[in-house]
Amino acid sequence: MIYSYGASIVGSSHEKKGIGCQDNCTTRILDNGWVIAAVADGVGSSMYSDIASRIAVDVSVKTCGDLIANDNSRDLLKVIQDAFFQAEREIDNYSLAKNHPLSEYDTTLSLVIYDGKHIAYGHCGDGGIIGLTAKGDYVKITTPQKSEGIYVIPLRAGKDTWVIGQAEGEFASLLLATDGVYDTFFPYLLKGQPVEVYVPLIRFFMDNNILDVSNGDIATIGQERLDFICSDACASITDDKTIWVLINGDIVPEEKSACYYEEPNWDELQLMWNKKAYPHLY
Repeated sequence: MIYSYGASIVGSSHEKKGIGCQDNCTTRILDNGWVIAAVADGVGSSMYSDIASRIAVDVSVKTCGDLIANDNSRDLLKVIQDAFFQAEREIDNYSLAKNHPLSEYDTTLSLVIYDGKHIAYGHCGDGGIIGLTAKGDYVKITTPQKSEGIYVIPLRAGKDTWVIGQAEGEFASLLLATDGVYDTFFPYLLKGQPVEVYVPLIRFFMDNNILDVSNGDIATIGQERLDFICSDACASITDDKTIWVLINGDIVPEEKSACYYEEPNWDELQLMWNKKAYPHLY
């Protein structure tokens, strides 16, 4: 059985400005047990991005579900591409109906179709999808997209920028997140390290060795993690916070050696980074 939890939460920077949450997320469970989930981050510089992100997740998930609900033999990559096209089209139609520039409806979109082991995915923008394999490895399934490291590439950039694929191997759980949360799992000090994901943190959200979802209350488990995201421990995330986690309760990932789960030596990593960034000082 696949369990899930998640939410979109307004960020502190938006609260201070009196701006509502521009992120959105949703999921759909099919009769065959497959799950479709999507998260979207409305681009802050676009006036109606909250509407765009809601359309993006609702339309893409509904389109996928309608296409495969009674025929799971379909080409999932084609299904996801059709879902992205349909979401883009619905946003375009909405902007035309309101006589607003399409640029005011920019949003990212990340989506997965998960059968409990295998996934197909679609992605555009600066958030991302992370997987935990049955072997216990954390895998960066997608990479954040930004033009020249500054401007996020939105859904309306078109199919040539969308990343659609299937990940190899069996996955015990998946995590979708918009950039504020996603970037927290990949601290800059870990870039270039053998393991770039912050394992002690992310396993709290998606490792069934810890969550034990089959014997717990998924609503309570999820709320505890959402509370953590909103706590002082994550005060550095000032943007809107969206996370959606899918967990196969029938798979307990293999555990690795204790060192894999140890807290990184941040002081040592900072020194290494400083030496690269400011070699003239060392």
